[in-house]
Amino acid sequence: MAALFKKLSPGRGANFSPSSITTDECAYDRTRYGHILNWDKHCLYIHGRPMFIISGEFHYWRVPDRSRWGHILKKYRAGGFNCIRIYFHWGFHSPDEGVYNFEGNQDVDYLLTLCEQLKLFVLAAPGPYICAETQAGGFPFWVVAKKKRLRNMWFTGFKRYDPEFCEYEREWFKNILPILACHQITAKSNGCLIGVQIENELFEKVKGIFSFGLPDEMRFLCKVAREEGITVPLFTNDPEEAGSWIARSETDRKRAKNFFPQDKFGLDLYGFDKYVVFVPASAPVAWANKANLDPKKWAPWKPEEVMRSVDNLEKTVRNFGFDAAKSPLFIPELQGGWFSFYQLDHTFDDIYDFYGDNYTRLLYESTLAQGLTMSSIYMVYGGTNWGTLGDTDAYTSYDYSACIREYGYLSGRLRNLRLTNHFVQSFSDVFSKTERVKKPFISASIEGVINLQRQTIADEKASCTPPLFTFLRNFSKDKRAQFQICIDYKDIEGPINRLWLQCFLPYKTSFIALGNYTTITGLKLIMSTLPIHIRTFLPASEDQPVSEIWIIPANHLGELAFEGMVIVDGNISPTVRINNQKVYVVLFNGLPGYARIRRHNEDNRILYVLALDNEALGTLHAVFDDPHWAREFESPHSLPHSPLLVTWGTQNVFYDHESATLETEFGEDEKEITLICPHKNPSNFHSYQNETYPLPFIYTKRLTPNDIISSIQLTTNLDNWRTRVTNFSDLEWQITDLKKTALDHFYISGHILYRARFNAQYTTRSGALNIRINMRHRCTIFMNGRFVGGHTTYSRQLFFPGAKAGPELFSSYGTQKYNLTEFAHPPGNPEQNEIIIVVENLGLCRQAIVFNDAPNPRGILYARLNGVKSDNKIEWAVSGIDVRRLETPFITSGFSDEHKRTGWIDHVEGINGYGVEPSDGIRWWSFQFKHPVDEAHKNTILAPLRIVLQGNFSSYIFLNGTLIGRYYGNGDSSQHDFYLMDGLLNHAEENQIVLMVYTWEVVTKEQIKIEIRGWEVDDVHKTGNLIRLRDGARDEYELKSWIVWRDVFSL
Repeated sequence: MAALFKKLSPGRGANFSPSSITTDECAYDRTRYGHILNWDKHCLYIHGRPMFIISGEFHYWRVPDRSRWGHILKKYRAGGFNCIRIYFHWGFHSPDEGVYNFEGNQDVDYLLTLCEQLKLFVLAAPGPYICAETQAGGFPFWVVAKKKRLRNMWFTGFKRYDPEFCEYEREWFKNILPILACHQITAKSNGCLIGVQIENELFEKVKGIFSFGLPDEMRFLCKVAREEGITVPLFTNDPEEAGSWIARSETDRKRAKNFFPQDKFGLDLYGFDKYVVFVPASAPVAWANKANLDPKKWAPWKPEEVMRSVDNLEKTVRNFGFDAAKSPLFIPELQGGWFSFYQLDHTFDDIYDFYGDNYTRLLYESTLAQGLTMSSIYMVYGGTNWGTLGDTDAYTSYDYSACIREYGYLSGRLRNLRLTNHFVQSFSDVFSKTERVKKPFISASIEGVINLQRQTIADEKASCTPPLFTFLRNFSKDKRAQFQICIDYKDIEGPINRLWLQCFLPYKTSFIALGNYTTITGLKLIMSTLPIHIRTFLPASEDQPVSEIWIIPANHLGELAFEGMVIVDGNISPTVRINNQKVYVVLFNGLPGYARIRRHNEDNRILYVLALDNEALGTLHAVFDDPHWAREFESPHSLPHSPLLVTWGTQNVFYDHESATLETEFGEDEKEITLICPHKNPSNFHSYQNETYPLPFIYTKRLTPNDIISSIQLTTNLDNWRTRVTNFSDLEWQITDLKKTALDHFYISGHILYRARFNAQYTTRSGALNIRINMRHRCTIFMNGRFVGGHTTYSRQLFFPGAKAGPELFSSYGTQKYNLTEFAHPPGNPEQNEIIIVVENLGLCRQAIVFNDAPNPRGILYARLNGVKSDNKIEWAVSGIDVRRLETPFITSGFSDEHKRTGWIDHVEGINGYGVEPSDGIRWWSFQFKHPVDEAHKNTILAPLRIVLQGNFSSYIFLNGTLIGRYYGNGDSSQHDFYLMDGLLNHAEENQIVLMVYTWEVVTKEQIKIEIRGWEVDDVHKTGNLIRLRDGARDEYELKSWIVWRDVFSL
């Protein structure tokens, strides 16, 4: 599809009354498309096959270098995800009414084609409202300026349908939806799009009582979606499980019996969001009392928070009835971390430590216990609020303490979650359709470790009892990791027997225990208290029947209990104890290795058990061959729940089906990759006989060259320093009367500058003069070329001046007074006084839930000069950058000279040797640096860089012309490390950093530090957290930067 950048007339469609639109006319056409995509109460079906949708959120607009999109999405695949959910950002594509840009890093057709190439399904969320901690919740600035009542919000907490506003929404849908429609699974044989979300977190009723959502706005958007060619299912995301927008029979259109009578309207699939545990500093009490702001004093999160929020989901949702009882349990946003606000002390590293490595996996497994088969983790990769994308809740980094850290590191959280994703896909044939066991026949020696059980819904023709899944989750009060599991089971002769098995499960971790399962080799597993992370099969050969392979952790406490006699051998010292002469319990020594288990008198039908240590499990990858994508190339594979490939030993793996090549990334300490390839003998790999896994189907390849990585030093020299100062007189100014806000001028990205000029005529002989000013959010004041002062007006409290969320009911309390007497010209001086007020807007609020806060004013709200004679005319003027003239309205600092090429002078020492002076006004610094990775290795070595800023000043950071970050050294933000996006960096040429700098106090050269360096992170515990240099460290290279080598192997 051709990229677009054009002026379009506002989209006006067919006139219809929204109230006349019914659920049925917007419903998915199962008769026409059901053979491609369908569902029942258990799961989604694609081409008739039951599917788990394992999705993760991805924001392309938070990745300015689109060359990185594919690399990031390959990590999603490596993490075990088969789908992504995408917010499509209206404001990112539309700087002005009728103007839509789909070129370059805004090319969503390219993105969706990329997803098809990478075999990723897509859940599309085009809004129009998306929230997502971005300015105005994704609405364009021009819409906010035109319509002060976004989302049909008349005022906070009350809505009234606004046809004019909805026509603007139609304009967006008419531009974005045709692009999405081309990639639907219902329209394209290898299409990726399986669902479209309408709106975002729109309550129909708050707490089931207060009617808030307008059926007409949902009807209108759904109808337009169908008109624009969307044929896949429609869904939305309830802010919580509140029963909003559930489809029901049109014969049941009953008037609501409350103060706001409404007809019901519903979408195809019912979805709801689930955020469970919040960072302590996010709590309202912390905002008011300054409590819990120190991350070192944060109390650990409580298991009760998870139990209370998650453990009744299935019952709650099914009790809504209608289609909520007939469709899969679906969470479009399942918490995968948390964001960070302005004026807080903690960083995303602190947030990561608060949740820990196992939180996302534990939460996901807790939802699986409720029968969930469709979910999307928010976020898997957070990205960057480059430019001014973030709203008042989000500064530059949007790391989110996510599975993939901002600079690309695969954290321990992803490595743990991946094990569950692999389990889910490996056993999807028996795990996708289950029901809760009402009376579990299992107990434990301690309380708080058994969540619940689910059992596969048996086929009517099945001759054996279906598999059983026990959800173990250690929330025990005494935090014991070792305990026993008691199972009451019936053997083949009928009587109930009791069996005790050992189990090891650390506090606040979980796994899904398999039981009542018959292997393809005929073994009957009663229960495993060892996690079985992956199941795969070896196809039959001329002299060998089909075999089954399990991958488990090297664990000396967990056990496998089989019904009937089994024969076990291998190199992990398997031992067998016999219970009641009928149950054979297998235990291993806790070391890596293998075991072979077979039924008595059956030598060739083997279950292989491979035990991996924690380090190997952290690199365990499985590649699954979904039939939808296999249609695009020949595949002899007949078991889609069985992996095509299994590897371990390297931190990242992606398999290209069409070229049959394996891409991998590995670090200096990763020496070999191990491969299980059941369906072919891979070239370039060797069946490597060693003591650990001496099996003919296991292949190993040595990895090189690590010596190049070890020689790279990522702390670079900063050369060719230059500087200049903004001359306010050279800027373009227009006269204003201060009644217009920054939004009215469209000077809404970054800064807006105000100038007041008046004669030196005062009401007193002494010339006493002051100014009272109320602005949002940060101001810096100069008078007659001298610095006066500056302050921030920002509040984490609702309704207060500069509130990060909600309307400002007490905005007048934000007024500050500055004494100007010493800066003014003496009375009678013929030269006019000039005041320059630089006001920075931290972002528009995002119009969340019930708030009408996106139109909260920005810039100067009120300014009054006291001490000037009444007949002394004060001329106000304003300067900035009109975002409507930009391809992307978030890419400017607001200073019209930000890309000025003239006026620069060389500076030997640079800012590190100069410091920052308030009297300098707005000073610009420029330097160059060379990428430490040579051009010859740019595609084979990944070595992410950061710029580190220290010192009590403010700065906007430009990398090779792109605004990538905003720094506030005065404490308005805790971020000091800014990711330099790989795709924006040059390897063959010098890179340029430009810093726009100003300050409210003197910063000496001893107090300032600017440097480019790598990411020296915790690669031992796999957190990806930065490790800071110790005070007085002798060698700046004593910390190792995270660097990986990329290689491609043909199979």
